[in-house]
Amino acid sequence: MIELKKSVRDLKPYFVNEIPYRVKLDANEGKNYLIDENLLIEGFQSNIYPDSDSQLLRENMAAFYSVKKENIMVGNGSSEMITTVINGFCEPGDKVMGFVPSFSMYDVYCKLACAEYVKLESNDDFSFDLDYLVERAAEEKPKVIIICNPNNPTGNYIEKDDIIRTLDKLNDSVVILDEAYIDFGGDSCVDKINDYENLIVMRTLSKAFGLASIRMGCLIANIEMVNQLWKIKVPYNINTLTQYVANKAFEQVEKVKEFTSMIAELRDDLSEKLAGLGIKTYPSKSNFIFIYNETENLFDKLNERGVLIRKFTGDLEGYYRISVGYKEENEILLKELEDII
Repeated sequence: MIELKKSVRDLKPYFVNEIPYRVKLDANEGKNYLIDENLLIEGFQSNIYPDSDSQLLRENMAAFYSVKKENIMVGNGSSEMITTVINGFCEPGDKVMGFVPSFSMYDVYCKLACAEYVKLESNDDFSFDLDYLVERAAEEKPKVIIICNPNNPTGNYIEKDDIIRTLDKLNDSVVILDEAYIDFGGDSCVDKINDYENLIVMRTLSKAFGLASIRMGCLIANIEMVNQLWKIKVPYNINTLTQYVANKAFEQVEKVKEFTSMIAELRDDLSEKLAGLGIKTYPSKSNFIFIYNETENLFDKLNERGVLIRKFTGDLEGYYRISVGYKEENEILLKELEDII
């Protein structure tokens, strides 16, 4: 058997556990509120390749994000775009820098590119020390720096002024600002792409738009940066069905704003009630809440009652991430927690 390259041989396959549930609060999906489940597509021709440049979709995204379509490249989730950037700029042995804990796949994407992921520890409250990032970047000289804001899984949010202050000092690295959860609170830096030639902002339809199943995300950057990355873009990477559904979603952006506002209110209410149960909660600007609790086998006990949340191990033993559900889902979670704790 021919083996994979050395940098990826020790990776563990990512399998999703198929656990029966009543309430699913473990994966940070949004809700299906934009697309009819009985969707029919008129004029669909399965034998014709999709629009390789996703022209209409990029026009709709440009209107939503207040940029030009030339500032946008779309991918199968923002993950494809993050991978594209790392592969595009990193030779084997080059460095990528980011804080931990954060999105665990950043490390995997670096291994796929034979790049070294330099991990900076967060503060005790899981906030990011941006001055330390600038200091270490000067020492390590990473090709790419990744900042997840709001951060997954902790929910930590960096104020826009602090992001800008940091960008002013990071001139020698490509900076990926992963804004997958920014729609639920906080201020995007999309409007800064023309001020910083090294800035790439990632956005997704998986969270606020509730379209995780269609795998749609994009990168937003200055035109010169996008043109450069277009050289390594996979042709026809977005299928016709995905483009169609995404375009339908952008016809309903007012619903998206209503949904994200509702989830933010439910998040704050749920966080307060979790704290009332004696559970340590962390501030969040996302569609989830990061918690700590020492109850033994909390994850398994909730699973047995049909409630799924995300657990962590190792240095994060005892920490959990709870996606914010609808009011009735949150009430089921709270009732079961009250019985368990």
